[in-house]
Amino acid sequence: MLYIDGISLNKISTELNSLLINKKVNKIVQTSSLALTFSFGKINFVISAFPNLSLAYISDKKEENLLEETTSFSLNLKKHILNSNLLKIEELNFDRVMVFHFCKLNELGKVNLFKLYFEPMGKHSNLILVDENNKIIDLLKRFSIEENSFRFLFPGADYILPTLNTKISPLELNEEEFTKLKNENLLIEKVNGIGKYLNNNLDSFETFEKIINDSIKPRIFYKNKELILGTVLDIYPKEYDNLIEFENSQEMINFYLEKKNLSNTYKLLKDRLENIIKKNIKKIEKTIKTIEKEILDRENFEVYKEQGDILAASLYSLKKGMTEVELYDFYHDKMCIIPLDPLCTPQTNLEKIYKKYSKTKKGLEYSKNRLIEFKHNLDYFQGLQLFIDKNETVDNLKNIEDEMIQEGFLKLPKQKNNKKKKLPKEYSYGTEIIDGYTIFYGRNNLENDFLTNKVAHREEYWFHAKDVPGSHIILKSDILPPEETIFKIATLAGKMSKGNPGSKISIDYTKKKYLNKPKGAKPGFVTYNIFNSIIVTI
Repeated sequence: MLYIDGISLNKISTELNSLLINKKVNKIVQTSSLALTFSFGKINFVISAFPNLSLAYISDKKEENLLEETTSFSLNLKKHILNSNLLKIEELNFDRVMVFHFCKLNELGKVNLFKLYFEPMGKHSNLILVDENNKIIDLLKRFSIEENSFRFLFPGADYILPTLNTKISPLELNEEEFTKLKNENLLIEKVNGIGKYLNNNLDSFETFEKIINDSIKPRIFYKNKELILGTVLDIYPKEYDNLIEFENSQEMINFYLEKKNLSNTYKLLKDRLENIIKKNIKKIEKTIKTIEKEILDRENFEVYKEQGDILAASLYSLKKGMTEVELYDFYHDKMCIIPLDPLCTPQTNLEKIYKKYSKTKKGLEYSKNRLIEFKHNLDYFQGLQLFIDKNETVDNLKNIEDEMIQEGFLKLPKQKNNKKKKLPKEYSYGTEIIDGYTIFYGRNNLENDFLTNKVAHREEYWFHAKDVPGSHIILKSDILPPEETIFKIATLAGKMSKGNPGSKISIDYTKKKYLNKPKGAKPGFVTYNIFNSIIVTI
């Protein structure tokens, strides 16, 4: 976790002041619905109001603009803040509110003052632009009165700070009060800026004073090679086996975001792709249910042929105007009732029954083919979801985005429609060594396609989980290794599939020369008839 309480935010604000004060805003980009990037020369300052990433930091990477439309909030920021100077950054009384003070010289030579309030408060996080009289110009998020009955947050209204319980400033807390509140477990409730993690580290008033007065101490803690804590305070997790120290909070935050894949570009791209995939999966599953019902209704198509044969045998006894007829069913040795159209002749009724038989039979075949097609499509999208879940970098996500654009599931932004995106001729892929054997594996369908069709030689071996989406595994050898190694490779294939952890799964393996990619098939789809299988637990 990235631990930032009110005291942490105060120290970060002080550091940001030293880095950004008196610098000019020369560019503002709303990179997503809940994040903006302010450029101060070559410095990219990001403010994110996402519920799980409420943060203001200097990014060491250029954030991509994934928002296709311009919002009124970004337009107002550009109108009032662009080309202004940042006078100061303050954090209000150790609470979770940051204020950015800007000044701008207008065309008449008058200096206008503006403030940008950043409230990093989880799902209620917001950015609010106000004028020098503290009247709201615009907001990033507008809550209805029902959602926020304590404050009237709309353009033209006076800005009011969030309604908070009156607490003691940590700078005013003496040793006697600290000890009393600590013993009563009321520090978080009664003192501003203290969160749970800091509270657990406070064993004495001396420790508290040291943390308050100390310079910033950005650190990342690991346990069992897993990142467990990022903080700017002199606090420690209960258990850890490694830590990394940083020169400033911005380096620590960027390191944390990269390791946890929480950058604005990564998160927005992942959410965007996942939303499209989930919509398609939902639509396909609904269509499959409809087709399965059609198949169930059409499976009795032989009934119409039997009715036609029975009717044909007694056609001479029928007359126009009859609504139904009871005849002997020689197929099942019983009497049956066959409905008729009274406006049609007996011959026309017979032809209509045979047409219904032919139509239902063809419809059943069509529905079965459609069911196969849509189940393949479902597997395809579930495979995309699998690769998104297992990916680790923005580049891998972009490969999935390229594939979805290529397949027509994702459209390029309007301004880019005229420039057709060129897909790379080659793709990277994962590599692993197992018992001295080189293993290649795909991390998305395009890499699977490239590996299987371009990289693997005819005599080399291909592994894949049976009947579930997953990575193509290429064993760079034309001779099968020992059974123990085959088992390890198959286990890797299982872990890189949609199979459930802890369950048994069948892994097929065969030579690349036995694989076939049908014409027009989606990336990563192959068929094969000659293969061996092995059962592994993943």
